[in-house]
Amino acid sequence: MLLSVPSAEATGSAARQGNRITVYGSGLHVDSVTTARTPHRIHAQALLTLREKNGKRKRNLRGWTSADTNGDTDHTSWSINENFPNGSRLCTEWKDLSGQILPGMACMIIHR
Repeated sequence: MLLSVPSAEATGSAARQGNRITVYGSGLHVDSVTTARTPHRIHAQALLTLREKNGKRKRNLRGWTSADTNGDTDHTSWSINENFPNGSRLCTEWKDLSGQILPGMACMIIHR
């Protein structure tokens, strides 16, 4: 399956099936990443990964993190302060109380 993945030259965001990722930074340097998910799930947690061009997981950047809730939206943020190779994909995933991974991984591609 081919997905259209926006790039983040400085700051950018993308959404997929209720999952939004926003990357803050400049060029190949990422300062922070925020993710939000609608609708709210009890004890929702988010994961931030670095993925290869084919979508295969390369490494976890931040482990499963409990989300804060605002109305019907779960959200969390991570400080990153790291440079990434050109074309790197940063992706967020969500799971609920049961541990089930929710559909809709959202990704951003980091470009010069």
